[in-house]
Amino acid sequence: MTSVLVTGATGPLGRAVITQMQGLGGYNIIAAVRHADNQAELTIPCDVRDRAQLEFAMEQANPELVLHLAATTSASDLDEAYKTNVAPAQHILEFVVSRRLATRVVLIGSAAEYGIVLPEENPVPETRLLRPVSLYGVSKAWQTHLVGLYQSRGVDVLCARIFNLWGPGISDSLFAGRLQNQIKQVLAKHKAEIELGLLAAVRDYVSVDEAAAQLVSIATSGNSGEVYHVASGKPVTMRELTMRALSAHGLDFSIVREASNLSNRTGYDVPVIYADMNKTSSLPRLVSKKSSLDSPTLH
Repeated sequence: MTSVLVTGATGPLGRAVITQMQGLGGYNIIAAVRHADNQAELTIPCDVRDRAQLEFAMEQANPELVLHLAATTSASDLDEAYKTNVAPAQHILEFVVSRRLATRVVLIGSAAEYGIVLPEENPVPETRLLRPVSLYGVSKAWQTHLVGLYQSRGVDVLCARIFNLWGPGISDSLFAGRLQNQIKQVLAKHKAEIELGLLAAVRDYVSVDEAAAQLVSIATSGNSGEVYHVASGKPVTMRELTMRALSAHGLDFSIVREASNLSNRTGYDVPVIYADMNKTSSLPRLVSKKSSLDSPTLH
């Protein structure tokens, strides 16, 4: 049995990854969580922002593989973003170095690292220059740079760079979460309209289950020191995505109120970005007997 430590295990992606790995078999999964959860074989109380707690979790789990999924998308300043999205990754990697472990570490990146991308520069390859323009993007780019640093020190580390997730439980700080929560409110008759920012932007959305499957492939077959995309490779406008989500619940687009001042996003908003998936698609695909049945398709 391969021992696997998963941080951020109670988030939608963490749950989907654990389900995928349980369906594959051969993994003993340990979840590092802030709150009790019984999905994994074992849970260890851990706030990843606390170095002592994180090191204790690493000692107790003695993992052969670490999937570091814990992060925040809604930090209000760079200090908070660093404390949550950068320092814990460094502490995990320092632990591996200091104990001279053969542990493989998978860090989770974000398309926000790319920042400014022109429409004609799509699909975006993993080798593209990082020019982040958000706190989240800056913190994730900083984390990604740890891959090269620690791989040069002998750590088996790589990065899975996620574009946009679609599925239940997505944070309200992200478009998908805001849309899904407003749909629930409309269905419950708590509101009559769905209020969104402008919907002309083009993005790359992937279901949580598909993202989990890609992440497992990257973790098991990816090359150390490399970055791999987790995405669909299929561009979709936010308007089309919204229409699909409404249609799935029998709702009409006429209930949407669209205006620039309704967006929860500030600063530069890239008009078009979607992933080149050639590198990830070339990895062997493992077939799990289980999936989280509540992660609907986008198509």
